[in-house]
Amino acid sequence: MFYSGLKIKLIQKINASQNQLNVQLASRYEHELDNQLTAKQVLLLELIQNGIASTKDLSQHLNTSMSAVSQLLNKLEAKEYITRHINKENRREIILNLAPKAELYFDKLQELNDDINYHVYGQLPLEDLQHLDRILSHLNTIVEEV
Repeated sequence: MFYSGLKIKLIQKINASQNQLNVQLASRYEHELDNQLTAKQVLLLELIQNGIASTKDLSQHLNTSMSAVSQLLNKLEAKEYITRHINKENRREIILNLAPKAELYFDKLQELNDDINYHVYGQLPLEDLQHLDRILSHLNTIVEEV
């Protein structure tokens, strides 16, 4: 697909602005969130929180091997973010649950999101928020189709 020079420059400017915003938010809030988790570990916890709790399903959602997911789960269990129990109805199945430490992590994350929503997004006019919502929805649709 061919893009004009103007479109490429605008996309680069948007990427730089997005990166700058991410860096500013991270530097402002990093001290308030538990930093001992990797991005993949957080994603795994989010999937478990949303009810995806088998190694097979997690590996499919992460597009990685069951062995890699098992290693991530071992680390999360060692850090006391998850618990594993054998399903009494099907002893070959392991049931994954968030441990209290993960619940606290998500509670703190929600507090930070609420703070960002109020102090950052809340400063935008309603029209800008509606436009941003349309753009992000459209981008999500594009990513799903790619």
